[in-house]
Amino acid sequence: MNREIPGFYYDPEKKKYFKIQANHKATPGSQYSNDAVKRKRAGHEKCERKARLVRRIEKEKIKRAECLQNPLIQAYREVGTLPMPRCVEHERRGLAYASQLFRNQLHQFEPWPDQYTIKHILRNPRSGILIASGHRGGESSVSVCFPDCDQEKWTYHRTMERLLFKEQYRLSSLCLSHTGYLLATMDSGPNGDSFLAPRMLPDPDEGGDYRWPPFFSHPIRIRTTSSLWCSSPSPIGNVPHFAVGTSDGLYTLEGYGGSWTLSKKPFPGGNDTEHPGKGRVGGLSHALITAVEWLSSDVIAAGLKDSTIFLHDIRSRGSAARLQHPHAVTKLRKLDPYRIVVAGINSVILSSPPKCYITL
Repeated sequence: MNREIPGFYYDPEKKKYFKIQANHKATPGSQYSNDAVKRKRAGHEKCERKARLVRRIEKEKIKRAECLQNPLIQAYREVGTLPMPRCVEHERRGLAYASQLFRNQLHQFEPWPDQYTIKHILRNPRSGILIASGHRGGESSVSVCFPDCDQEKWTYHRTMERLLFKEQYRLSSLCLSHTGYLLATMDSGPNGDSFLAPRMLPDPDEGGDYRWPPFFSHPIRIRTTSSLWCSSPSPIGNVPHFAVGTSDGLYTLEGYGGSWTLSKKPFPGGNDTEHPGKGRVGGLSHALITAVEWLSSDVIAAGLKDSTIFLHDIRSRGSAARLQHPHAVTKLRKLDPYRIVVAGINSVILSSPPKCYITL
């Protein structure tokens, strides 16, 4: 705003100062006579007061909500229905959506010998084989059902169902490798023992029939003394490779057919590789691994019951603790090459360990 100069008038349109002329000296119709300047200033002040009043009214006026212009709201007003709280409206919408859903039963597994509770469910994306595990008391079973390949969509019948095994053990985990091998981890047996049971599942031949491998008649059992808690298959590779979490550390199972190798992996910072569960190894309270996940073909993430998460590199055979969860880790899932989802007893956290594949 330009400053006031006595005896002069600033014209905002012309952006210049003009000398104010006396009324008796100014020519008729002059814009800068004393009376003309007074009228201009009074008009300018009046416009400013009006603009301030308009701004004040716009600021203090309660505007009508745009949602009230919705035709549905107007219909409610016509019939006399009161507006609902948002929580009630969301609940009614959810009930309306849920009413449109229906249950589709994929397959009803045959109980062995009594009614079982299904604990794990898997399906081979390549062959369509449906795998389910059940448990009842201290007994567990694993069954497979082969799909009907004559139709475009996989369908399952009880005539194509087979019982893989039924044991007096607790089935702690069940995982399927992309190579077609199924691994079941069993513990809490009659004598407190545990074992790993890798099985090769057949692929359909040219005629659509499923033929078991020759070595299927001799099931493989790899006995262990530690409790088995979890397992995870390697995402790539020509040979099946599994990571197994036990009560005394991390193991890997690799092999094919009837030849399998179970290897123990070191704890981060621990020198005692034979007994990593004794004392505090590398700052960890115990060696009970409750969750494992392959982050790549060479890196395994393992979550412990004491909420620690460490990474193991198969190439360098090194391990390092990288993350800490507020609670005991129950599940690990890879989201992308740089992020993993860690689930605990009371919470789920998305973690991004810095340089987790480089510094081990």
